Parts: sequence; C-alpha cells; structure tokens
Amino acid sequence: MAKRHAEPYRLFKRGDIWHAYISLVLETGERIQLRETTGAVSEQKAVEYCLKRIEQIQKKARSQATGEFPSITVDEAFGIFFQKHAQYYARPNETLRKLKLIKDNIFVKYLHQIDTAELSDYIQRRKSHVGNGTINRELVIISSLITQCRLLKYKTSDVRPSKLRLREPAENVKYLQNWDIAQTIIDRAANHLKPIIYTALYTGLRRSNILNLKWSELDFQNNLINVKVKDKNTAGGKNLTLPMIAKLKNILLAQPKINEYVFNYHGHPVNDIKHSWRSIFYDSKGVLKDSSLPYVNFHTLRHTAATWILKKTGNLKITQEILGHANISTTMKYAHVMSEEKMRALNSVFE
Repeated sequence: MAKRHAEPYRLFKRGDIWHAYISLVLETGERIQLRETTGAVSEQKAVEYCLKRIEQIQKKARSQATGEFPSITVDEAFGIFFQKHAQYYARPNETLRKLKLIKDNIFVKYLHQIDTAELSDYIQRRKSHVGNGTINRELVIISSLITQCRLLKYKTSDVRPSKLRLREPAENVKYLQNWDIAQTIIDRAANHLKPIIYTALYTGLRRSNILNLKWSELDFQNNLINVKVKDKNTAGGKNLTLPMIAKLKNILLAQPKINEYVFNYHGHPVNDIKHSWRSIFYDSKGVLKDSSLPYVNFHTLRHTAATWILKKTGNLKITQEILGHANISTTMKYAHVMSEEKMRALNSVFE
C-alpha cells in the first residue's frame, strides 16, 4: 500500500490496477469513507483520480447543503455509471463498448444538458448508421444512466428517453430450414469452427457463452452444461443448466484440454470467429461462393435451435427454459413456427 498519511486517501494495488481508500471529513462534520478502483496502472494517474474524486465529493456535499444538486460532466457521468452499475452486467466489456459509442455521439458537456432536444438530435445522428432497434437499446442505457446519476444526487434534466423510442418492425426470425443446410455449413467450416457450430445447434447458446465455455462448466458424469447467461435483473448473469446430448458430449470430449477453455485454436482460446464464419460463405474478395448457400449470421444458429425445438415439442415453456429467456414473451417470437405447422396440418386434412 502506498502510504500517504498527510492525504485523505491511500493507494493499494490489486494486480496491475491501483485502488483507493478515501477517508475525509466534510465541512458538515460528516466522515466519508470509500473503497474503489481508480482504473489506473500508473500511480500518478491514481493520485490524480483520488484528488479529482475528493473534489467531486466536497463539491457535491456543498451543493446538497445549499439544496442544489451539483452538475457533472457527461464523461464523469458515464465513468461513474460504469463503475457503480454497468460493470456488473452479464457482458461488461460489451457494455463498456456501447457506453463509449453512445458518449461519442452526445454533443453536450454536462449531463443535465441531455434533454429532449439533445436526444432527438442524437437519434437523428444515429439513424444514418444503425436501425431503430439499436437506437432504442441505446436509449434504455441512457435512461438508466440518468436515473442512476439522479439517485446519486447529481443534476439532471427531466428528459424521459423512453418517450422517444422509435417504432420497430416486427422481428423476422431467420433460421435454417433443415439439417442438410446446417450440415453444409459445418462441412465448409474450418476445423476449429466445426465443434463450435455443433455446440450452438445442440444447445441454442449464444456465441459469447460458447466461446467462453470452460471445462469446469461441463458435467460429463450427469451430462449437464452449467453456464451464466445474461440477465438484466441479475448482476453478472443468471445460472443456466442445459442437458448435454450424447452427440454433443462426444464432440466436447474430443476437444484437447489445452487450458481452462474448451475451444482453442493454435493453442489459444478462440475469442473471435468473425473471419472464419464469414469464410464459409464468401471468398477472399467478398464474393459469395455458392448462390445456393446465402449468408446467415452465427446468431441464426440460436434461432435455429429454438425453432427446431419448438417444432418438435410444441412446448413454448421448454423452449424458454433451454434458451434461458427470462420472459416467455421473448420466446413468443418463435410462435409463428407453430402457426405454420397448424396450417400445414389443416391443409393436409382438407386438401
């Protein structure tokens, strides 16, 4: 620990990162004690963080004493939101990427300047790059950020991002029509990608869960897979247990145990399959290899697993539990499959 007896803070390291213990007495006589990460690998940067944090605390206390909430910059607001809230989401790195993208498209300095007019401009800027669904998800993040900062007694506007949500078209769920198409994709995939594709089809797991799958999460004795999946109501995600069918068990047991991760390539965990997946469909010049096999994204495999399960079982509840959906309404987007099956059944009877 870096001793600084004359200062209202002390620094200590955890790994490469400096953390701080802040203890100071406010003008009101109240003592504030905090333990938090500075996010810095440099001791000097950590000191700067502590001095800035102490100034924020004192400024906030003075503002509260006068009955007025202190202003906070957009940069500070996003930093505090991630540190106190968003880092506990199921995929913190992905959340951090989204926060940076959102912040880069907000053109005001202070959080309280994010009002209806600014958000309307934000939406127009984003419309030229992404769809309505993506913008709506970004508005949810902004709304949560403003709410958290308001609870922390920072000055905010009375904007309600939810009122600005855009209309989204009904989701057209894409899935592979049959196993022959799936097998063609597998046959044309690189060797290290094949078992990953099989796992997606046999479990319906998301790409991130598959690539991060560890040996410790596999119970070969009871034929179970135990993973954490994203859940907005549970910090770090919720537990999901899936049955491991015999075909998948054999595939997983065939993977060499190089490290704690199940799927590896050249001795290292597979952390990105974008290029190898795209190579199934396109050549090096970006030309479709086979017109009979149009491109689908990897997430289509999750939709495929869900659709096939529902078609075979006719049970929405089981499908929901396998996919790990928190709400049955999410699973309902696959219900069109049952409608198609019923139509075929009626046609077959009354042809």
